[in-house]
Amino acid sequence: MKKTARIFLFSALVLTSACSGKTDSAAPGAASGSASSDMPKRYELQSGVVHYETAETMGVKIVETLYFDDYGRKEARESVTESNIMGMKSREHKMTITSGDYVISYEVEKSVNGKDETSREATRTNIREFRQMALALGSTLDPAEMKKNMDYREEGSETVAGVTGTKFSIALDKNQPESRVYGVLYKNISMKSQMGAITTVAKQIEENVAVPASKFEVPSGYTIKDVNLQEEMDKASAAGGRE
Repeated sequence: MKKTARIFLFSALVLTSACSGKTDSAAPGAASGSASSDMPKRYELQSGVVHYETAETMGVKIVETLYFDDYGRKEARESVTESNIMGMKSREHKMTITSGDYVISYEVEKSVNGKDETSREATRTNIREFRQMALALGSTLDPAEMKKNMDYREEGSETVAGVTGTKFSIALDKNQPESRVYGVLYKNISMKSQMGAITTVAKQIEENVAVPASKFEVPSGYTIKDVNLQEEMDKASAAGGRE
């Protein structure tokens, strides 16, 4: 539970620095309302595409692509996960869009042993309340103290996908300083992350390129299901308490 709380706190701080201000509500069937120009820039590039690959672990391979525009106020993450475990082959292709007040996820493709199990239902979560909580929390915290508590360390620089970024590490639990998360940031964009045995590395970055608007929209043919973020967090907390 302590680790969960620290992850929430860290996420809140990131959200505080990256998101604020009012946004428009989403129209029915849309991924989100328009991202507000009043929101702070999330990245130091106006737009871009980053191609990642996760080291194959126990028969599971993940390839991910990040699309962003308006300095990260609009973002879409595309992931393709392929696995072959004990003769069971699966493939899952998903999109997760963050824009304005909403995060929306949907499956592009899902198959198990060649059988199509793709859902045409997209889940949409309103994060306005979470962002307001993060803003309130962030206003009472000292970033320097937070870095100290999480044992934040800048560890020089590292070149990834042809660009040089800042290498860092943090301990989500200061009582377990050896259990660290490592990463490399370039213009506030994650180029490399390592948590335990899982390492994700950017293979290519395209800077200030035109990103199709369709990447931030839900295709036709999907129904939208709204998900209550607080209810989901309560469920996760209750499940964690039983472990």
